[in-house]
Amino acid sequence: MLFKNPIILYGLFFLIVPIIVHLFQLRKFNKVSFTNVAFLQPLITQTRKSRQLKKWLTLLARCAAITCIVMAFAQPFLPGSKTATQEKQTAIYLDNSYSMELKGKNGALYKNATSQLLEKLPADKVFTLFTNDKVFANTNRQQITNELLSNNYSNQALTFDQVQLKASSLLQNKNAAKEMILISDFQNSTGEQFPEPLQNVKRELLKLEPQEINNLSIDTVFIESQSGNNLKLQLGLSANYKVEQPVTLSFENNNILLAKTSVLLENQSGTANFEVKTNEPIEGRIYINDNGISFDNELFISTGRKEKIKVLSINGADSSFLDRLYKGEEFEYISVAEMEVNYNLIKNQNIVIINEMSAIPASLSEELNTLTRNGGYMVVIPAQKSSGYQNIGLTGLEYNDFSKKITEINFNHPLFKGVFNKQVSNFQYPNVTGVLKTTNAIDPILKYDDGSSFLYKNNTTYFFTTSLNLENSNFQNSPLIVPVFYNMAVNALPIPKLYYELGESNNIAVNTSLNQDHILSLSYDSSEMIPRQQAFDSYVLVTAGEELSIAGNYTVKIKEQKISTLSFNAKRQENKLAYYSNADLGDNLSESIDDLLYKLSQEENILSLWKYFVMGALFFLICELLILKFVK
Repeated sequence: MLFKNPIILYGLFFLIVPIIVHLFQLRKFNKVSFTNVAFLQPLITQTRKSRQLKKWLTLLARCAAITCIVMAFAQPFLPGSKTATQEKQTAIYLDNSYSMELKGKNGALYKNATSQLLEKLPADKVFTLFTNDKVFANTNRQQITNELLSNNYSNQALTFDQVQLKASSLLQNKNAAKEMILISDFQNSTGEQFPEPLQNVKRELLKLEPQEINNLSIDTVFIESQSGNNLKLQLGLSANYKVEQPVTLSFENNNILLAKTSVLLENQSGTANFEVKTNEPIEGRIYINDNGISFDNELFISTGRKEKIKVLSINGADSSFLDRLYKGEEFEYISVAEMEVNYNLIKNQNIVIINEMSAIPASLSEELNTLTRNGGYMVVIPAQKSSGYQNIGLTGLEYNDFSKKITEINFNHPLFKGVFNKQVSNFQYPNVTGVLKTTNAIDPILKYDDGSSFLYKNNTTYFFTTSLNLENSNFQNSPLIVPVFYNMAVNALPIPKLYYELGESNNIAVNTSLNQDHILSLSYDSSEMIPRQQAFDSYVLVTAGEELSIAGNYTVKIKEQKISTLSFNAKRQENKLAYYSNADLGDNLSESIDDLLYKLSQEENILSLWKYFVMGALFFLICELLILKFVK
């Protein structure tokens, strides 16, 4: 038992007053002689004992009454838990990821949980509530009702480790008892073990379970082939249940239905194809009809204008291998001899290849350095006898007449993304007969058998450490030369993808040039935003996706002029619908808002006892009156 006003307990010292009165009564009795009292002696004795009992009972009643009055003013109470009397700080995580769109007994899980919280949380309770994309700090239900009801599903899905760390960062009061409440369907999309509770933070879990978890999803789409105006798209579909009937897919371009197809899923997955013919860039939407989660029922795609990658090779040696590599339609390739360079061409190129030039004049190196500073790419293949390379970043050139084998491939480097199905160990590696520079680069791409670099990258420049002519190396005849040089050019001007993922920081090259006072903007319906962007001579590098929340086709504009279209779609990890079991989640697990709030209210409940002590004081005062009146 605890007291709100413990200092009043000093009032119990007043108990000494009735005790003193009882023990030191000042009345004196005088003896009076009287005849014939022999027969009265037993009666007198009996009366004195009765009076003594009456006095003791009266004393006890008065002491009890005073004690009850003092206790009532001290306001005693019984706490519902050890932390009931502490200051408490509460963080509530309300999951609004796409999987919370599934329906439970009373409708969509997220919408129902939101309305239940706003209805049943105590009006005076102060808490911090956060979702996957918003935070409402130190608020109450009245302050956040409108905003929380209008909040929608988020493409961002925090892991539960991230949820706990975020909750911990919001609980900053060191003197308060910390409590976090996690309201979610607890989807296990990563396959990892559910995290343990944080130290000194009480954790309560509310698991919301959908009634139906059958879901059909459009997972991916890519260009299988393209010839002229004919475009063939391939789609990947999946389901988490056995689909008996063929699935119908529709393909719209600029809100006009272009094609329909159907596919029968085998082993809960399947592929479908669309073949379309169009002279204009595509702004498409591919969709299916499904009663599961809605976000993965459609996929937005756009092709944009097809731009050629501008490649310039400046040659002091044979360039036939480069001519063969860049003869494709996707390249605008120019090959010039080192003595015939037009410097005005350089600034408009996406990538410039220095192919074994014997000397690099200062004026040329200045143009090349300007190109790389402005986002252009450069490939440096040094000549055995050369000068001026130090001005473009390749120093320490000295011919060493000994052979080396190229034996190490950095499979994780972007140049080899998608090139190898697996990491090979029995590859027929090329070799060189002489090395110009020995270095251990920070970003190696290909290495010699002694660990030094054959090819490495520094910012936007690729450096070879030896010449590639047939007398010095057989690298031209190696299968590696095709992905290396092809991807160097492709990465110099990232070709816009069919779509990008929301919640990711996507670097997108928009093929346009900006005046000094112009900027690019992204618009969708009536909303418009300005993404991060960096203007170069031949393109603008846009970073977008992380701040976007709605899937769709976004128009890229300069002022009101349309430049191109970019498509963004939500990540597909939310469609797995695999959940943590109750055993995985452990203790402190509730199944409804009512159960959770009742449990918390019981722990925070305080039973006040002062009214019982007031009743006790009245009872003992009445007892005293009855004793004085009826006890003889």
